[in-house]
Amino acid sequence: MTDESSASPDTDSPLKSSAERLRNELDHWLEVAWSQGEKALDVLGVRGDRPWAPSAEVIETPNDVLVLLDLSGVDSDQIDVALTGNMLTVKGDRAATSIGDDDVRHLSERRTGKFNRAIPLPVPVDADAVNAEMKDGVLRVTLSKSERAKPKTIQITAAD
Repeated sequence: MTDESSASPDTDSPLKSSAERLRNELDHWLEVAWSQGEKALDVLGVRGDRPWAPSAEVIETPNDVLVLLDLSGVDSDQIDVALTGNMLTVKGDRAATSIGDDDVRHLSERRTGKFNRAIPLPVPVDADAVNAEMKDGVLRVTLSKSERAKPKTIQITAAD
């Protein structure tokens, strides 16, 4: 029988690292399967109108959480950003490119229509300190961490 209280925090680091690598690999293969399936459905012309999800990146800094979403071709007026608890939700609509009556579309890989992306945030944030801006097709949402989520330096006093 082992004493679990004597295990150091570093003993589970390789396990956490392996689990994270496995999760990333699974995410990659699911994305490949999803995109290849979408292309096959496009070729067959059987894909229905259902929401799509823009690519996202979540970055944590000492004071903020930064969320970046790829939304090229989407007008900022067509985007709704909401924060509920620790869940950031981005919804909107990307209009299809219009073509003339005599034009022929030979390839169409850009997703259009309604999109919906819910992103769980890694730490609690201050709902009153959120900024969203659109630049070069990237939606940048900056959320300030709540005070309890920010790192604190503890002063050590000398005992007499």
